[in-house]
Amino acid sequence: MRIYYIMKKHLIFVIIILASVLGLLCINLYFGRSQMYNMSSQLQHNYFMKTTDRYFAEFYSGEREQSFEYNGISTPKIAYGIFSIKLFGDNNYAKSLNAFVKLNGNEYIFILEKNPFNGTFMCDVGSVFKDDANIEILIENIDDGYVKLDCVSNSFKINCYRALEKGFDTLKSFIKENSKNNKSCECYLTIAYNKFDEETNYFWVFMVKSSNLQSKNAVIDVFSGDVLFVS
Repeated sequence: MRIYYIMKKHLIFVIIILASVLGLLCINLYFGRSQMYNMSSQLQHNYFMKTTDRYFAEFYSGEREQSFEYNGISTPKIAYGIFSIKLFGDNNYAKSLNAFVKLNGNEYIFILEKNPFNGTFMCDVGSVFKDDANIEILIENIDDGYVKLDCVSNSFKINCYRALEKGFDTLKSFIKENSKNNKSCECYLTIAYNKFDEETNYFWVFMVKSSNLQSKNAVIDVFSGDVLFVS
């Protein structure tokens, strides 16, 4: 009985120690991820696209700071969802486009305003869509029927949160150095691709901008999570 009592006491002690260690690990993990999120001025979640014989359509959504400034300071974030239409051929006749959008069966109408710098028609719907969202669009006076957008990011093995962690781990020395002596950093995570490649390849791009105007980038493979290069 005495041996059983001693073993029981030891077992309880070990359980308490393990619980304390696990608690500390969870707290460290929480605060680490919380800090990463708070320093992020843009966190793109996904990317949808479709090419027709008349236009190139994109939709991308996520979170970004409301006062979008590259100043090394991250402010509170809001949701964003950008529709972008690039018409093929001459599109100088139009200043805006009416887009009818079906989102998981629900219908909406958005007005896409023309960007005077690149001729792309855009609008922000102010919402984050999930990767499995069913998005169909019909551009007034252009489409004969609804066109379904493909979620490119749904095939990524590395999602935005894992890419964010990889970016922070890769550039942690730069972030640490540029967060001293009243300096601060903000981070941006976006999806990019090389438009000039025969086969389109996508990447996560993690950028750090400091308040003293220093910046650094890490390009991350969307399938392996490997850092392809740092600049």
